[in-house]
Amino acid sequence: MTYDYAAALAAIPGAHDSLRRTLSTLTEDEARGPSALPGWTRGHVATHIARNAEAVVRLLAGAIRDEFAEQYPGGAQGRNGAIEEGAGRSPAELAADIDETSAEAEAALAEMTPEAWTRTVVFSGGRLSPASRIAWARWREIELHHADLALDRYTPAHWPTEFVAAHLAHELDKLPARLPEDLAVTINSRRFGSAGGPASVAIDGPGHAVLAWLTGRPTLTTGLTTTTGPLPDLPPWA
Repeated sequence: MTYDYAAALAAIPGAHDSLRRTLSTLTEDEARGPSALPGWTRGHVATHIARNAEAVVRLLAGAIRDEFAEQYPGGAQGRNGAIEEGAGRSPAELAADIDETSAEAEAALAEMTPEAWTRTVVFSGGRLSPASRIAWARWREIELHHADLALDRYTPAHWPTEFVAAHLAHELDKLPARLPEDLAVTINSRRFGSAGGPASVAIDGPGHAVLAWLTGRPTLTTGLTTTTGPLPDLPPWA
């Protein structure tokens, strides 16, 4: 799979700015309130976005040196511990963390060379990917988790058109492998899944709502209609 890192690089600064504006208005009660992610408050989500920015810097530095770098020190346990440690901070501290780490990530992205973008990096879990995926994944992290804050001032309906178009195409490409063998669906008249027989579920709705469903965000999936049954349950998204 290829990753359009040029599109991601163009979009990331604006996505960071939008996130900063949201966090600048976060109240104490909102910071402690539940996000769209089970078991996480909005403080958890904001802290995760910041720690992910630091992971971006580490991976990019490794790609420039042509060395493998650890995405999260201590692996999944270290990642989760850092998120828990920072989740209870004040809104001002959460916003300052995002400000600093986002700027660092943007500076690291700007230092990459065409050659470095082609090098292989190791994501958490041992997945090998081209370095170009780092920019693509950061773009996705900002936009998805911004909506995961579950605030009316930023929902999937606020996702930029170019983000939805690019990432929805990737997720739809992966959909057939996520469906049961005997299930087919049509999404806005496009068919996915089993080649035989009629589609089991017909789904219609805006692209942002389809993307929220495909990325495992049922509480953010609004605006979809089905004509022949409920939305299918998909395996966990990754």
